Amino acid sequence: MAKKVDALDQNGFRRFGMLDKLSYAAGDAGCNCSFALAGTWFTLFWTQFMKIDSLAFAALLIVFKVWDAINDTLIGAIMDSSKKQYKRGKFLSYIAFGSILLAVAACLCFLPIKGAEMWVKVLVCTIGYVAWDAAYTIVNVPYGSMLSVITAEPGERAQLGAWRTLGSLVVSIPVGVILPMILYDENKNVKGELLFPVAVILGVIALAMFWFMIKTTVIRVKSDVKVSEEKFNFFKSVKAFAQNRAAIGATLQPVGMFIGTYGAATASTVMFQSYFGQPELSGLITLVSVLPMVIFVPFTKKLTLKYGKKESSAV
Repeated sequence: MAKKVDALDQNGFRRFGMLDKLSYAAGDAGCNCSFALAGTWFTLFWTQFMKIDSLAFAALLIVFKVWDAINDTLIGAIMDSSKKQYKRGKFLSYIAFGSILLAVAACLCFLPIKGAEMWVKVLVCTIGYVAWDAAYTIVNVPYGSMLSVITAEPGERAQLGAWRTLGSLVVSIPVGVILPMILYDENKNVKGELLFPVAVILGVIALAMFWFMIKTTVIRVKSDVKVSEEKFNFFKSVKAFAQNRAAIGATLQPVGMFIGTYGAATASTVMFQSYFGQPELSGLITLVSVLPMVIFVPFTKKLTLKYGKKESSAV
């Protein structure tokens, strides 16, 4: 009996420990099962295998990025304004729904309809990306917010952040290194027909990761955020955002990081494919780029406690 009591904190919840870290890491591993695949292979699939014109695809990417901005705002507002009482809590309920949608949408992004008319290809490409991006937001926004309700201790939150990074690396490293070795033929062309089954396999793995997290996550901190009674106005929100320098600054950082990482990943893959003639080695770039993060993660808690979250983030 004493052991059971010791396993609980003063509020009757399971004490924070390794299971919490593994659980939170599994969430980002699930996200990256999809993101690591789409980050590089979506562009190569639709331009090299499905033969959508590069300029036309570039125009689609601009539309997609505009949708990113609208999508994040709309879905975030819908989540914030929801008054429904969820059995698992708001965060975990949205993740449960979004994880299924994400797995399906990721497969839709790699449908091998090579013989279809060009307009059909463009339509499927657009629907696939729009659905995937919406699903990713539905999962990723509550997942990031959930850290604040798992524990109130700064040191424990820092540990969760570190394990989140480890969770993403557990997936992004093998996906980034192994896929270039199996997804090119002897002529260095993309085996686009294999990307659909790869998306299915990664989707199943992602679902297992998400549901492990859902089943093992303990919400210890009660959220006192009150839902606004004011009806959401998208254009008013955009105007308020444009006048908020802090919000713009906080937004530019992840946008810049995404553009840099997405562009670098695709460019390095194409460079190894067209210039060096060894696309199977492009995964080494992924391995080298993430090694510093692996080395830095164990020191996250100590640095955060000693210098603070902002200072550690700057480093």
